[in-house]
Amino acid sequence: MNPVDLLGKIIEISHSNIELSSRITSILNIISRDMNAEEAIIYTFDKDRRLSCRYANQKSVLFKILNQYRCHVGEGVVGSVAQKRSPLFFTKRDIPPRFGCLFYPDLDGRIENYKLFAFLPLADDSYLYGVLALCAVSRDTLHDADKVFLSILSREVGGILRSYELILSSKKRISELATLTELGKMLTSNAEPRELLKNIALVIAKSLNATFVTIMLGYPFLKLDAQRFTYGIIEPSVQDHVEELEGAATRLLRAVSIKDCAPDEYEDSFKYTLFSAPIASKNRVLGTLTICAEKTGQSYALGEDGQYLISTIANYISSGLENTLLNTRLRDAVRELNDAQKRLIEQEKFRSLGEMTASIAHEIKNPLVIIGGFTKRLARQVDIDRTENKYIRIILNEVTRLESILNEVLNYVKETPLVAETCNINDYLDEILYLLTSDSSWEEIEISRSYNQGLSLVACDSQQLKQVLINIFINAHEAMHGRGTITIQTKQAAYENGSFVAISISDTGGGIDPAIIDNIFNPFFTTKERGTGLGLAISNKIIMNHKGHIDVENVAGKGVTFIIYLPVKNHTTKEELL
Repeated sequence: MNPVDLLGKIIEISHSNIELSSRITSILNIISRDMNAEEAIIYTFDKDRRLSCRYANQKSVLFKILNQYRCHVGEGVVGSVAQKRSPLFFTKRDIPPRFGCLFYPDLDGRIENYKLFAFLPLADDSYLYGVLALCAVSRDTLHDADKVFLSILSREVGGILRSYELILSSKKRISELATLTELGKMLTSNAEPRELLKNIALVIAKSLNATFVTIMLGYPFLKLDAQRFTYGIIEPSVQDHVEELEGAATRLLRAVSIKDCAPDEYEDSFKYTLFSAPIASKNRVLGTLTICAEKTGQSYALGEDGQYLISTIANYISSGLENTLLNTRLRDAVRELNDAQKRLIEQEKFRSLGEMTASIAHEIKNPLVIIGGFTKRLARQVDIDRTENKYIRIILNEVTRLESILNEVLNYVKETPLVAETCNINDYLDEILYLLTSDSSWEEIEISRSYNQGLSLVACDSQQLKQVLINIFINAHEAMHGRGTITIQTKQAAYENGSFVAISISDTGGGIDPAIIDNIFNPFFTTKERGTGLGLAISNKIIMNHKGHIDVENVAGKGVTFIIYLPVKNHTTKEELL
């Protein structure tokens, strides 16, 4: 084929829309056929500044040997052509001694069959893209016109590789932009921090085809129950490397890779690429972002510019993540302030109501005591028949009940000072259970205990606390009608950035009607025929006076769990490091 026609055919193929490897293979097949060169091979110049034997004509014999070896610039004949960016031509007559060793050691013993060799840089004025190598058996000379043609051809092939790099780079940038856009939507959403961090890891892993992505926070932000958020599975063999990289990224304040920390292992046997970058904002490291991908396949592209990618992503999410955490903290603070305001208003209402109730209770109690006293004297002094005796007993019983109700009302409305002492909750529970289970009505109640033996001490008024616990136990007994299981558990717990002791008391009494669950701590609300509705209200007030709170977990049809939180003795609240 005429050189001009041949070049036109090659240009037509190079500008087609078929896949890159198919285009280059077709061009090499044409070169091999029309220039009588049995071997037409292309080495590409990779980002790690090494040359890889990547493409060859369809009938190539040497490709299987050469593609096992990646040479450095300046190494051997291929590396020398890449370094000097000038072609080298050899014939049977001027092949240097040990040429096979320069080309590739395993070619010793095979190279004698070839009569002509041509090595041309695939380059333009600015960039090197690789090296084109031709080896011929059936011809031993190369004319000047052939050399000019190969020079033009090498520039055309270099342009193909350059265009492919630009397209690939554009696709990567578009993918990065799409990823950053998706992350931006998340960071400006109202998602809770826990879900936000999980979703960030998911999006990054999907976008980069990563084996796993993990975010490790450097400080105990907010009330998160974990500091690490991961999408994917971290293999045990990789875990130590992850922690090492996170430490290095935090210390150096830049992105690092496994190749930086363990280069020998990375090159020899490690099948993953690992990158870690600090998530830093305002000269402070919030945490680290770590990405892992396999070296083979599409993921290996991460190995070429992984540090750039992970640095870009980490920098992008850093300020947004801190803003999200600050907004969440602000929402929590506003909610707590609103709750405190509501409690203050309720306390003022109850204080006014309490003063009025106490006044009324005193006014009722005085004549009630007189009625009870005279009734008792009448019962002792007057000889009346059995019917009148019955009436007197009813009066005395009702007077006693009214006095009990008034005493509970007075106990609820009056402010009883706390007599604080160091309390061991486990011992108090055992003491109360011993007293209660001594009664025969508790014989069919099964008690299940699960105590934390290393439980912290609390500062409390033991008598008032016992009143709370006894009230809850008696309510459980009544709900189960004297038959069932009460499960008691004690443990350390974190609540609202503080350290607490949690006492969990569960029963199997069928639970509370969901329609009334919100009213159980309201004073004078009761479902019992002869109840006052003040037991839980007084218990809640006592716990609140201890700077604690009571939670209720209700399962209708099964049972209810009361969880009492009491602050740990001498505990100082930690400020969040934001």
